[in-house]
This record gives sequence, structure tokens and C-alpha cells, in this order.
Amino acid sequence: MTIEELKSNIKWWESKRWIYNVAVGLFGIFAIYDGLSRGEYFWTLDDTIGIIVWGIGANIFYSLGILLELFDWYYLKNKVGIKKLRIIFFIIGLLFSCFWTLWCGWLYFAKPYLW
Repeated sequence: MTIEELKSNIKWWESKRWIYNVAVGLFGIFAIYDGLSRGEYFWTLDDTIGIIVWGIGANIFYSLGILLELFDWYYLKNKVGIKKLRIIFFIIGLLFSCFWTLWCGWLYFAKPYLW
């Protein structure tokens, strides 16, 4: 892999990041809306900080796609061929992150006494 291919791979992943962020954000908004509409809940600063930390964490996990490709290229000499499977990894990661966000949001509002 040359520097140009490396830049191309990073550009591909970074061009999809906005799709990932919008999708995860919409699922998070739905979970929050659903949780707040079920009863009386008082929004706190901790909730806002939690959403920011969740977004940063989600983007760190998104970056694993790029790192996985680099790992395959540098250490495995493209034996796995992750570049051919990156759209599958993107879709699986996107779906997992969206449903994980939704599930955790529902759990947060369903069991507030746990937090």
C-alpha cells in the first residue's frame, strides 16, 4: 500500500463518518424522546455530559474500521483483504451502534434507579 492508497482508504472511511453520526444521533434522539415522553424526568447536566461522552465513544469505535484496515495492511500484508469487506464492516458497525444506542437509551429511562 502506498501513501496515496492510505490517503484514499482514510478518505473513504471519513466520507462515511457523517452517515454514521447522523444515524446514531437519530436513534439516540428517538430513545431520549421515547424515554422522556413516558413520564416525569428531570434533565440534568449529567445527562448532557453523558450524551457528549457517548458521541465521542461512538466515534472512537468508528475509527476502528480505519485501524483494522491499517493493521491488515501493515502486519498481515493484506492477507485478510479487509479493504474488499469494508462496506460490510461499515454496515454491520452502523447497525450495531444504532441499535446499541437505542437499547441503552431505553434501558436508561426504563431503570432510572440503577443510575
